[in-house]
Amino acid sequence: MRVLVVGASGTVGQATVKAFTDQGDEVVATSRNSSPGIDITDADSVKEFFNQAGSFDAIVATLGSAPFVHLKDANTEDFQAGLNNKLQGQINLVLHGLPHLADGGSFTLITGILTQHPVEKSVVASTVNGGLEAFTYAASTDLPRGIRINTVSPNVVEESLDTYGAFFPGSEPVSAQSVANAFVRSAHGVETGQIFKVW
Repeated sequence: MRVLVVGASGTVGQATVKAFTDQGDEVVATSRNSSPGIDITDADSVKEFFNQAGSFDAIVATLGSAPFVHLKDANTEDFQAGLNNKLQGQINLVLHGLPHLADGGSFTLITGILTQHPVEKSVVASTVNGGLEAFTYAASTDLPRGIRINTVSPNVVEESLDTYGAFFPGSEPVSAQSVANAFVRSAHGVETGQIFKVW
């Protein structure tokens, strides 16, 4: 299987590249700074990447950001930043990756536990995650050529506790490896329209 991992330089991305490699897959690991690079917030960048990179059996997104801010302090720009990056950015991968995905291939996106279990300052991230999960359900009914789509929804990752742990008091962190395994399950499995919860 030829697998594209977008966001490969991040904690989850690196674990996901290793998990697919351990499966014996050919992995194309890419990020904004790779060569060729890909900026998911820029549709032209996404199109150009796929024009250079060829076809894939699975396209995996392990990235996407949204501001953490109290609703009372939030503004339109905060929501737009989350929508443009994590939501529209991953949708860009689907829209422009579709012609380059093999028959019977799959997309796997990423959201997070904040969809169902918000925390302090997560109003933008929770909203964006909810939009992506709705997109996953709807897109699964409308994809051609037997193509599947799922989303992985992890809890805070153990390896990132120094950065994000304070936002998730009382949560049981999960390993990057367990999140990566969910991406492998999605790409190598048969399910579609699913949210694989890793929490």
